[in-house]
Amino acid sequence: MNDRSSAGRFTVRRGHARRAVALAGAVVLLAACGGGDGTAEDAGEDGPIVLDFPTWQANEPGHGEALRAIVEEFESRHEGVTVNMYPVSNEDFQNQIVTQLSAGDPPDIIASGNHFYAFAGTGQLEPLNDRLEESGLLDEWEDFQQERVVDGDHLALTMHALTRLLYYNEEYLAAAGLDAPPTSPTELADAVEALAGSVGEGVSPWGATTTTHSNLFGESTAFIVGMGGQWITDGEWSVTAPETVEAVDLYRRLAQQAPPGLDGGGYRQLLGDGRIAMSQDGNWVISTLDEVSPADVRPKLKAAPPPFENTVALVGTSLSIPEGISEERKDLVWEFIQVAAEPEFQGMWAGSIDAAPGRTGSITSEQVQERPELEVVAQTIASAQPEFPDSANFRANFGEIEQHIIDAMMRLLTTDDETAAVLADLESQLSSVTEP
Repeated sequence: MNDRSSAGRFTVRRGHARRAVALAGAVVLLAACGGGDGTAEDAGEDGPIVLDFPTWQANEPGHGEALRAIVEEFESRHEGVTVNMYPVSNEDFQNQIVTQLSAGDPPDIIASGNHFYAFAGTGQLEPLNDRLEESGLLDEWEDFQQERVVDGDHLALTMHALTRLLYYNEEYLAAAGLDAPPTSPTELADAVEALAGSVGEGVSPWGATTTTHSNLFGESTAFIVGMGGQWITDGEWSVTAPETVEAVDLYRRLAQQAPPGLDGGGYRQLLGDGRIAMSQDGNWVISTLDEVSPADVRPKLKAAPPPFENTVALVGTSLSIPEGISEERKDLVWEFIQVAAEPEFQGMWAGSIDAAPGRTGSITSEQVQERPELEVVAQTIASAQPEFPDSANFRANFGEIEQHIIDAMMRLLTTDDETAAVLADLESQLSSVTEP
């Protein structure tokens, strides 16, 4: 069995440390008796088994509670098997797991978020195709599972996804003569124009990131994907395609109506305070508004589907099986994933973080009654498209690509340069980074 440091870990249940010591002792004894090199295969793992499960979400509100519930249920069904879930900072998580996967010394349960493609790039994630087909889970899963398919292989099962909603203050819409939130790009532009002419001093008609920040990529991409475009289409850069220019121009015109110099946290606070009339943002903002909005403002803040043909799916937590563990452990990790896939635990993602569960139909009527926005989340995710284009080069070079896009969006927000000209320069820059 692999010897892994326990520094910084916490034990999900009492007795894990004793069992881990007992298991380590058994392996040492077998090795001393000439029983092999101490691997799980040689030891046979006749004694207690501890599955290592590092995650950056172990102590996060909502995420941590859901994961602990899954761990506890799995352990209750597997006598002699415990899960050692322990926290690793998000700053260190990707490098740590990539290093372990590449060295053939991985933890047993691999969790990922936006780290997934880095982990997949090691070639050390077990394809789940046969297990998924045998279990029938794919028939029950949302389409955003395709974001975890690489070269035809399902390398993880998605637990949930996030999406973007249109948030609005119904009092301001009514004052502007709007009976309902907009349902098309044209209606959105008209609504923001009407709000600009009706809101009082100190209130902005639109909220968006207006300073150099990674949010600029996601916010602009939501308009592009929403209006039928992408950064790459049919294997070619489509930064200057008519639909991209139209979408970015609308994004620009609305963002110019937003308070200057703010990141996401800044304008979300203003939305919660009643000083922004409308904004497109992630479904994770629902709980933020619950926390920051005064009691007389929160009831006025509503959510609707974005007024676009498409919406964006941001895949959240996913679970994978690493190649470099024994077959017995692979089977146990798959059983852990199956527990996480059950409706009861899938529904927890909606209840704990307002996310769209991977399993269809997992949001209950009771949850919707308690939090009506979840019905909008479920409706929105049904038409969701991937945020990233279908391009391995885009993912591999995303850091540099993202920075060029951020710089271009800031140029649009701070200069009078034509949108088409800015995007032409951006396409040239991206072409110099990588082929599409």
